[in-house]
Amino acid sequence: MGSIILLALAAAVYPQLLAVVLIILTRPNPQPLLWACYLASLVVSVGGSVLIFAAFQSRGSVVGTSSHRLGPAAYLTVGAIAVLVAVLMFSRRGRDLLDQDRRRSGRSRPAGRGSAAVARTRARAERSLSEGSLVIAGLVGALLAVPGPFDLLALGRLARHGYGIVAAGSVMVVFALIKFVLIELPIASYRIDPGGTAARVGSFSGWMHTNKRVVVGAIVALVGAVLIGKGVSGLA
Repeated sequence: MGSIILLALAAAVYPQLLAVVLIILTRPNPQPLLWACYLASLVVSVGGSVLIFAAFQSRGSVVGTSSHRLGPAAYLTVGAIAVLVAVLMFSRRGRDLLDQDRRRSGRSRPAGRGSAAVARTRARAERSLSEGSLVIAGLVGALLAVPGPFDLLALGRLARHGYGIVAAGSVMVVFALIKFVLIELPIASYRIDPGGTAARVGSFSGWMHTNKRVVVGAIVALVGAVLIGKGVSGLA
């Protein structure tokens, strides 16, 4: 259970979700938008997790991954990659390389039809959020909730350890609640102190902008270490 909570914390480090929440909080009446985004995220996340868990239990495959193949090698591989990424994010040389690669890709990427369409879609979504569209808020929440690699690892672990549907469903709900903490915090804050919420979110945004790499690197390193430990124990 502890490793699943760590995977949920890793899934919660989601800069795109934070950006969406910050856009919503600039609206005159952000609470309905936050709820629309949050509820859609929960429904898609838990619903998708149930389907994937069912596929894992039936020895099926999801994007090439099956629960019976999530053995020590998978944990060791993902854990090692996570630790290497964390080392890159912490080291000055690694940060320089990442910055150079970002600048180089920005200069060399052609402005093709695909990238232009993505840019237009993103701009339209941001504009609709700014205008207070509940439908767009729900759609964005649903898209951000699509299960990712950390979800797959957690679900594979549940399937491999023989969790029943009720117990697994409860864990999936807890996983989703942790994963979407970036939406839950402002919702709870608005209930407790509506006036001070915007100021606190603005301060948190500035702190995250300054310390984002340290926070993300620390969480990724912790998750990587746990996964390597699981892989090593599986080899014993």
